[in-house]
Amino acid sequence: MTKILLVKPIMPYPPDQGTKVVTLNLLKVLSRHFEVSLVCGLLDKRDAPKVEELRSYCKKVYTFLLPNRKSLFHSAYYKGLNSLRAMFSGFPIESYYLAPPELSRTVAEATRSSAYDIVQFDYWYTADAARFAEADCKILLEHDVDFLRYQRRLVVTDGFWERHEIEKTLSAVRNREVRAYSEFDRVLALSETDSILIEKLAGIKGISRHLPVMVDCEKFVPDSRGKIPSSIVFLGALDADFNVDALIFFCETIFPLILGEIADARLFIVGRRPPRRIQKLVDGRRIVLFADVEDVAPYVTRCMVQVVPLRFGGGVRIRMLEGMAMGMAVVSTTIGMDGVAARPGRDLLLGDTPQEFATRVIELLRSPVLGRRLGERARQFVTENHSVTAVENKIVTLYEELRKQGEEKRAYIEQKTGKRI
Repeated sequence: MTKILLVKPIMPYPPDQGTKVVTLNLLKVLSRHFEVSLVCGLLDKRDAPKVEELRSYCKKVYTFLLPNRKSLFHSAYYKGLNSLRAMFSGFPIESYYLAPPELSRTVAEATRSSAYDIVQFDYWYTADAARFAEADCKILLEHDVDFLRYQRRLVVTDGFWERHEIEKTLSAVRNREVRAYSEFDRVLALSETDSILIEKLAGIKGISRHLPVMVDCEKFVPDSRGKIPSSIVFLGALDADFNVDALIFFCETIFPLILGEIADARLFIVGRRPPRRIQKLVDGRRIVLFADVEDVAPYVTRCMVQVVPLRFGGGVRIRMLEGMAMGMAVVSTTIGMDGVAARPGRDLLLGDTPQEFATRVIELLRSPVLGRRLGERARQFVTENHSVTAVENKIVTLYEELRKQGEEKRAYIEQKTGKRI
């Protein structure tokens, strides 16, 4: 049986973030067809019991505690150290937090103790750890193209020093991210558009493949009970820079336009780890925050409209697809629906200026019938394109092809060197 090792800097449980949802859904599907193991970092010593939730899908789970989480001293030490490293290198600080030497050591231990056909790494900054992996096929999963995200962020940033820092990061990330592509046998992208961009940046034809995004359409289902009139919901990881920007943009420029037409409109913010900038937006009346909830579905389905007002970002908005699976009427910017093949006007509505966006939301709040029809088509789109039933065979075929390519590479090396590896 094909043996696969997934390497993720942070444990993908609980699935409170889009990238964790992607990994957890992938684990569930792959484990039905292959022998799958996992390497992941823990944010807290008390997270160890949560590993048991993953063992039903994994043959083995190798964990390590992120070094900055060992004690208050370690937290302060690594905050200072990683801040200095990020300042001089231009790399984002999370690339140092999430790819420590412990990751490389754990990968080396895992691949020495068992032979794997495929080892898959998340994020370009784990490329150094990939050098310690022994496998026929090493692949990189890019949840988004960081270079593109910083490029888009630069466009919407005004301050001189803020732009200077982003330009510095943009230059450093582009060089290292593109170099990382050539250090793997294949690069997987969550959208066709990202896959095309990766090949263009790498200059290597065929280096990238599209890994379809899955949504649990049995878990996320429509529920029309108890709808709150004139209610709007934003769903996402609230500690992500693109979501922070999107919410501030919505609350400061779009929501006032909506309130000018619908005075009783309310915004519900649902997500994990809200920073102070988000908490300051909340007044408890017109803008309400539900932070770190275990199940987002009841909070989302009670609202009439889901908004995705992103001005920068990349990859695929998993939380938007989950909302569409729940039959939500979605209003998004063009960047917000990047990588999603839904049809504007049929499956969701688009608005790229504050006035356009507000007008689309107002239309849906004033016409529940229009919202229901849009939500029904949104649900149909996700079911046909992103449900487990729709994409499972594609994913299994993809990994079987990757295994075969790894075997061919090994046979070629053995033939050239005359040594068995």
